[in-house]
Amino acid sequence: MTFKCLFKAAASRVGVCLSFGLILFCATSVPAKAQYPCAGAGPGEIVVGQTPGSQAHAPVLLCQFVGESGDESSDGPSRPAAPPVEIQPSYMAAATHIDTSEYWVSRGHWTAEAANKRVMEACTVDMGKGCTIADTVYGYGPLGVATDAMGLRWIKSGGEVPVGTSLFENVELRYKALAEMCMERSFGCEYETYVLQGFVPKQADPSWGDVSHDMFPVKPIKRHQWALLAQPEKAPQSGQHKSWLISGKQNFEVAAEEVLAQCREASGSECTVTAFAANGVLVQFVDSKGQSGWTSAVLTVPKKRQPPRKYRAPALPDRVTVEPRVAQHCPPDAKPCRVLAKYDTNTPRVQVIEELR
Repeated sequence: MTFKCLFKAAASRVGVCLSFGLILFCATSVPAKAQYPCAGAGPGEIVVGQTPGSQAHAPVLLCQFVGESGDESSDGPSRPAAPPVEIQPSYMAAATHIDTSEYWVSRGHWTAEAANKRVMEACTVDMGKGCTIADTVYGYGPLGVATDAMGLRWIKSGGEVPVGTSLFENVELRYKALAEMCMERSFGCEYETYVLQGFVPKQADPSWGDVSHDMFPVKPIKRHQWALLAQPEKAPQSGQHKSWLISGKQNFEVAAEEVLAQCREASGSECTVTAFAANGVLVQFVDSKGQSGWTSAVLTVPKKRQPPRKYRAPALPDRVTVEPRVAQHCPPDAKPCRVLAKYDTNTPRVQVIEELR
């Protein structure tokens, strides 16, 4: 990552220090008063600093309203406001891998291709093949991050945030799409955090070189524990219906290949993965008509996460532990259902299971 010294003359006059990638403002000409997150200085505002950043949480610019004339307040003599920092839109990308909750973000790129390339390369170095681009953002908007009950990550753009607009405006609408995407595909989803776009000064151009900032996970990277269920696509002409289960694996793709191969060889039919669980249990249940089914669950309710202040995604009702999950997936015309077996994801096994039909 390349760092450049910007606006040296201006900085010496107004006390503004600016470093690239993680942009740091030291506004010594204006004492800190009522500060609030922003996406750049708007009318009557100045940028006075930023929140602390970390590997998992992006820094956010802080603004202060000083009035159109630059006054801090009605008390005391008028002080000239620090000049607003003009910024330009840039590209940010995030990559994920199905085998971990970690994610790779790079901000402040001149092109989408450069942003995607950076995160894909970093993810592949850490995880091997299987990395995917979760989302690519152009402009000033943040990426929202949600986590389901099993610890799987869900990332989606929170939409454009105009310069001079509070990041906290319309939060519920901004992250509704993220919450719905997670709930449609998984369970126990919670909005966790956001990653803010990098701020590139308006004067910058590609001749400055690489002005990006990476947010990559701290090693060692923890991998998920998986349990997968494979079933034949065609029902057997005679005999007992069977399923093949594998668990205790930390590589989803390898586990899927192994269990599908065993299913195909034994059944003589093409097979598909019909159920899976990560960091929890696969649950076999039977309904009142004697038909068995499967669902995934966790053994304990995950500890409530604390998203950043004011960032509260819409609460969506959900069930995450075994009995509520079975009740949720029990056919309406075949209630009640009862649990037949629970297969935890940590125990190494390859097992043939008889299904009730």
